Amino acid sequence: MSPLFLVRLILDCLAAILLLIALAYNWLGNTAHEIIGTVMFGLLVTHVAFNRRWLAGLKKVSREPRWLLTRTINLSLLLAMLVLLVTSVIISQTVFGFLDLTSTFTVRQIHSLVGYLVLLIASIHLGLQWTMVMKLTRDRLGLSSHPTRTLALRVLTFGIASYGIYSLVAVNIGAKLTMTTTMDLWDFETAALAFFMHLAAILGLGASIGHYLLKILRFLGSNDRSKL
Repeated sequence: MSPLFLVRLILDCLAAILLLIALAYNWLGNTAHEIIGTVMFGLLVTHVAFNRRWLAGLKKVSREPRWLLTRTINLSLLLAMLVLLVTSVIISQTVFGFLDLTSTFTVRQIHSLVGYLVLLIASIHLGLQWTMVMKLTRDRLGLSSHPTRTLALRVLTFGIASYGIYSLVAVNIGAKLTMTTTMDLWDFETAALAFFMHLAAILGLGASIGHYLLKILRFLGSNDRSKL
């Protein structure tokens, strides 16, 4: 693992952590939420800059399922982040408050919806890169594949994914994705840690889905080639 890749990995992890924190708006307050969101977008720009080759390859087209999956998730994430950025600027009261833009309740609802949508898409995006990240990490630490370790990680993954399914209900993500107004607000005074654990589990669930979906497509692709 090169030092540059390690820096990229650290920055990406920091961006993911800031995303989880930013979703706790009622716990942070508006000013902290906007500052954290601004830093997160700065890290996003850095991520895109490091992966500019991907942008240069947008004109390439393939019908290969893995390519279609990766391209769909990446473009969806990019679009969602752009919508999140635009709505952030429109509703800003602190960082971009000097622009004095007119905001509406609907824009705020869209901002909240897209925030959770970014969490879901970003988690799948992470899962698509997980094999590469783990390989580079093992190389960096000098670890070799071991059946017991692999089994333990799979059991852990299953546990996190299962808790992630429960967490989708616990944080009422359905209402957030449908812009349904509810009075069921999270009690951050007594359960702030639980909120972040739920979000982390949802992140793990999405990453698991992305990782194993890509493995299934690779398996199906290898079988198709063997029949040629």
